[in-house]
Amino acid sequence: MPVYLGSTQRAPRRRPYSRVDYAGLERIGQTDRRPRNDMPDTMSYWNSFAESFRALGPPLRPSREDIRSMEEAASAWAAGHPGQRLHALLLGVTPEIAGMRWPEPSSLMAVDSSVAMAKALWPGNIPGRRWLVCGDWRGLPREERSCDMVVGDGSINCLRYPDGYRALAAGVHRVLRDDGFLVLRCYLRPELQESPEDVMERMGEFPSFHHFKFCLLMAMQPDVHEGIAVHRVHQFWASRKVEEEALAARTGWERPSIRTIEFYRGTNTVHTFPTLGELRAVLLEFFDEISLTKPSYPLGERCPTLVLKPLPGKCRYRNQRGGSR
Repeated sequence: MPVYLGSTQRAPRRRPYSRVDYAGLERIGQTDRRPRNDMPDTMSYWNSFAESFRALGPPLRPSREDIRSMEEAASAWAAGHPGQRLHALLLGVTPEIAGMRWPEPSSLMAVDSSVAMAKALWPGNIPGRRWLVCGDWRGLPREERSCDMVVGDGSINCLRYPDGYRALAAGVHRVLRDDGFLVLRCYLRPELQESPEDVMERMGEFPSFHHFKFCLLMAMQPDVHEGIAVHRVHQFWASRKVEEEALAARTGWERPSIRTIEFYRGTNTVHTFPTLGELRAVLLEFFDEISLTKPSYPLGERCPTLVLKPLPGKCRYRNQRGGSR
């Protein structure tokens, strides 16, 4: 899950961006403009997340099945554009996406601004083919209609609903060519929301602590507009006084994975989990939905991958009241 982008600020004007020299992760040009809460606890959360990312598995990381859906979308574009270079943009630094099978020829720009995430996860720049840029998702550092594919894994769930979703959708729509497409793996809560107590009662049914934590986050969200501040999840967990050693023995979960909930302590970072209908209510202002694929792993129904293409003409800029501008 990539960086948190707040939605209370206006989208910034596009400015010169700073490319990252992976060898030293040095910044070239302007300083970091990371879109965040600008709070130390938020930085600490994402630093900790970067350190623990490699220990995660589906649904908190894309599986081979998820990546296959993204590869198929890229291959479909290549088949319709023989001999042309695929220009792709990645929202975040998800290593599975950076390293997936891309058509030849192709190039990939990744946009993020967390140095901790880059150091921990980015597989490295390849001159002329793959590079990482420090930038703001609300003001993507690409020219209008310069991309054939934009892809993200859980990216939209780091935004506030609906303004942050709409800002991202508008920015992606701006940089996509008319025959380009957006591929998003999203985290969706079910229409019938569980209570936190329900999730606790069936704790032993989850294949991993990450699956349990995933469901607990969704269950504790009052509504998609408010989202869920992760410190509230930690407070709830701590109030239940679960004994870690006994839990590990009963479930077979690894104790380090159980301790990852400590990253939530005192952290105001907010995640949002829409229903499919709530997600479509924003995305379909800017895109047509081509496909929706649900993976077969546990809780895969909450982690579909959507492929969308930009609406043409003036529909590219429809506002939430249904008009155009």
